[in-house]
Amino acid sequence: MTKEKLIEIAADAVNESELKIEEIPNIDLYIDQIINLVSVKLNEGSERYKNRCLTKTMINNYSNDNVISPVKGKKYTREQVIQILYIYSLKNTLSIGEIKRLLKGAYAIDDFEADDLTELYRKHHTTKAIAEEKCIDILENDVIDGMMLDPEDDVDYISIICALVSMSANLKNIAQAMIDERFPEVALDAAKAENERAKKKQEKILEKEKAKAAKAERKNEKKHKNTENTANE
Repeated sequence: MTKEKLIEIAADAVNESELKIEEIPNIDLYIDQIINLVSVKLNEGSERYKNRCLTKTMINNYSNDNVISPVKGKKYTREQVIQILYIYSLKNTLSIGEIKRLLKGAYAIDDFEADDLTELYRKHHTTKAIAEEKCIDILENDVIDGMMLDPEDDVDYISIICALVSMSANLKNIAQAMIDERFPEVALDAAKAENERAKKKQEKILEKEKAKAAKAERKNEKKHKNTENTANE
């Protein structure tokens, strides 16, 4: 196989088509509508991805494992749809448990809301596109040329495959190590609990301030009424 043909195969191999943020409807969707959106989008990419369909079982498992926010009724909010797509995009490399920790880590950030998840998903698409181009560059310049391997030689062809597998494994290990470092299970639970305590404390302060303001308003109204009564007498 020529080097040019191998690069062509590699480019097709990374041509995975996923829903962009602007292609996700800003309305609640039934599970069948989510699956259909993903299926239609898959057809725009490489043939190799068309059998990697999103299924009802997968979505139900995400929900049962509490990887996505609790679902109310039969429809999924846009935020939940983005969560599903995020999981679907990462699940071939990370375990569901690791993805759950990653999302929990995001939501543990102060004031992290649906808009922040939208921006996170947008950045994911941008960096993924850059990574796809980088993969081809690494294959051509670092592996084939850098290691002086000839794709037309059977032994070198196998060596190229092994080099790519090693890189893939190492990059996966790095990603997992980063998750372990920043989002350990116990620390995430503690951070979430601390955020909840801080939120409840702030709510109590606001309630006290409202009660105080209401009391002062009633006092002023009573004083004003007494002044009017005195004037009428």
